[in-house]
Amino acid sequence: MENIKSHYLSRIEKNVVWSKLNESIIIVALKEKEDKLFKLNTSAAYLWELSDGTKTVGDLVKKLCEKFAIDEATALNDTVAFIENMESRQLLAVSDTAA
Repeated sequence: MENIKSHYLSRIEKNVVWSKLNESIIIVALKEKEDKLFKLNTSAAYLWELSDGTKTVGDLVKKLCEKFAIDEATALNDTVAFIENMESRQLLAVSDTAA
């Protein structure tokens, strides 16, 4: 993902219901043929909540470092893994402009 830090993340909420449960988030994707259920761990839940289209990946990496006291390289790797996972499930969109 070239130059990913300047891109914006937006949750795709069409046909999606999600709720925070303690430090996790449960996502139900209502699909035509079958519904899918996803449970996000604490750091993924934090990234999900922040993915509102107004923050860049770089912003999210910085916030992840602050919240979980991790280094930038680890936060970037975790964020990229989160993006790839959510994009493959059509739950997250990456854009070069803010929402």
